[in-house]
Amino acid sequence: MRTGIWILALAAAFPLVGCTNLSPFNSSNSAAGQPAASTTQTTAAQDGLIVFRGLVNAKNYAGLGFNSPEDAGRASLGEPMSVFFIRLDKLRSMTEETNLENLLVDVRRAFYPVEVDKRVATSLVVTQHPDGWRATDFGNGAIARAVTRYRVNQSDFLVHAAAFKVYFIGRKEEGTLTFTPVMDDQRFGFRAGETLSAERAVVALRQAAQEYNGLPQ
Repeated sequence: MRTGIWILALAAAFPLVGCTNLSPFNSSNSAAGQPAASTTQTTAAQDGLIVFRGLVNAKNYAGLGFNSPEDAGRASLGEPMSVFFIRLDKLRSMTEETNLENLLVDVRRAFYPVEVDKRVATSLVVTQHPDGWRATDFGNGAIARAVTRYRVNQSDFLVHAAAFKVYFIGRKEEGTLTFTPVMDDQRFGFRAGETLSAERAVVALRQAAQEYNGLPQ
């Protein structure tokens, strides 16, 4: 397989969510009070952090990744990562000649770790809508901590195979594309932090995609 690839572009449209322990990339819940669209990703993330702080209370702070309700007031944004999806239909239709670049779908989204006292607590995601950028997803501290643990370079990007709830750190160095799983997954033989060739990772996912019955994993 050819492994030539790019890196970038952020966010697509998702409703604002306010539930605890949300998957940052696969939510369908919405809440009132969406902030106005911003012209830049950075401004949207800063506005989203203000909204996030307002969502945290004594009942939901733990589910949102904080140690106390007061933590939210000290929260700050970490370095963002571009987000790409690997879609189930593309896995099923791929062949040995498929360019791996074509499997990665730019979803116009960016992932931000949210830190408290230099500790990664949780995350928020900003998404690009037709009228600008908005923060759309909040929570999931486990994914936020795992992603930042295995990120190495500022140019690393996040890859999500949503059908199987698998997350990788994507990286291209010296023309070689690699995927690093952020969590152990016995289904595919993935070990957190063990960097794989993109081809090896995708072949494992493709086999599962061929057998996938559409039920939640």
